[in-house]
Amino acid sequence: MRPLRALLALVTAVGLAGCINSTTLIKLNADGSGTVEQTTLMNTAAIKGMMPGGNTQVAGGGVNQADLERTAASMGKGVRLVSAEPFKAANGFEGSKAIFAFDDINQIQVNQGPGMGGGDSRRTSEPTSDDPVKFKLTRSGGTSTLTIAFIDQPGGGQADAGANPMGDMDLTNPMMMGMLKGMFAGFKINIDLQVAGAIVRTNAEYVTGSRVTLLEMDLDSLLADEAKLKVLQGKLGGDMSLSAIKPFLKDIKGIKVDGPSISVEFK
Repeated sequence: MRPLRALLALVTAVGLAGCINSTTLIKLNADGSGTVEQTTLMNTAAIKGMMPGGNTQVAGGGVNQADLERTAASMGKGVRLVSAEPFKAANGFEGSKAIFAFDDINQIQVNQGPGMGGGDSRRTSEPTSDDPVKFKLTRSGGTSTLTIAFIDQPGGGQADAGANPMGDMDLTNPMMMGMLKGMFAGFKINIDLQVAGAIVRTNAEYVTGSRVTLLEMDLDSLLADEAKLKVLQGKLGGDMSLSAIKPFLKDIKGIKVDGPSISVEFK
């Protein structure tokens, strides 16, 4: 998961990036086992319109079994694909909904970047060493405590961290804003954790019942408030850590980023 890097790059992405809608829900049991429910959708109608000659071979329009198997392998040791099915949303987005099972959350990682067709064919079967999120589960006195640690370094620990990618954009230009709103219509990324039982204590900022939001990006909402987006433009920079950037996101609708260290005790 790379929330800081994704945020810094969101307005520099190519047009196809704006057609993505990705939801990940990690369901965790007290013994460390659980599932990852992943729904990856694309605005296939919009993508087909962008394709030269009306090419209808669009990734993300259904279940890609091979990519889903690679996704399972890339999540870590013992992760396996349980089920997968095509999924269509009311807004015209379509893709797949997959469920993966794991035996030990200490052995897995979940990448923030949504893969097409349920996965990314460029992924290897081994967890990457630079992934900013690590899970650690311990048990004591009848409760389980999950610690989620993000890399708190400039650019999310990435080597390509650099200047503010939003710095040269004229967000007061109606044509520029219209282009961005059209490009990123429907773009959403959401990663949640749901524990089995009740949360006893946590330092997480976004909690509803037994569910914790780790990352949420809704670009429709973000781009709707042009004044706050302009303020944010002057604050972001690739040389900022997650801790440094979080204070500037408090009042920005459409973005929720927690960390760099989250603890959830539950029973």
